[in-house]
Amino acid sequence: MPDNPSPSIDPAAMYRARACARFYSIGLSTWWLWTKTGKAKPGIKLGPQTTVWEGAYLLELKQKLIAEAQG
Repeated sequence: MPDNPSPSIDPAAMYRARACARFYSIGLSTWWLWTKTGKAKPGIKLGPQTTVWEGAYLLELKQKLIAEAQG
């Protein structure tokens, strides 16, 4: 898979943490920090080491972050 810093997100798909971090162009540890501090919701646990986020939520969060940055 090519290293694409801002992949497109399918609202109907589910994404693991690494894909979420790539979508926001942040590090994986920063994504987990966002979930820990409430900047992003915790996600859906599919198993003991598998957490996913809905594509629709990721797009919604991106719009919220853009709006906050624009003041």
